[in-house]
Amino acid sequence: MYDVLVVETSNLAILTDYFTGRYTAYLDYIQYADEPVTDKKRFVLEVMEKLDPLVSQIESELLSIYVDKYRTHKPFTSYTNNVAQQAVINSLNKKLNKLVKNIKRPQITFKCKPTGLLSDNVIATREAI
Repeated sequence: MYDVLVVETSNLAILTDYFTGRYTAYLDYIQYADEPVTDKKRFVLEVMEKLDPLVSQIESELLSIYVDKYRTHKPFTSYTNNVAQQAVINSLNKKLNKLVKNIKRPQITFKCKPTGLLSDNVIATREAI
């Protein structure tokens, strides 16, 4: 019997990992570690594939706001001086969230005895494989 965990990663967590460089660091690491292709690797590659084209078009000043926001967890309102700038950020946030929302979350399969003890951010389903 195998338990299948579907890791429910929030849009905020994905964007935080993306803008803080965790996904890039992970891909750099597994390149040297010769890790086989896993659901996690596929997931990270899909995140990068979806977000890189949009993020590459963001002007550097706005990109630095996003990087700082996700590192410090300050609200976007602390970065904006005017309504026009806030409108640009709101529009970009909608685009980023729409892209991230459509990314399939990874499934991690492992062999264990079910304990019933799970953290709040994990949803488990039991399936015989």
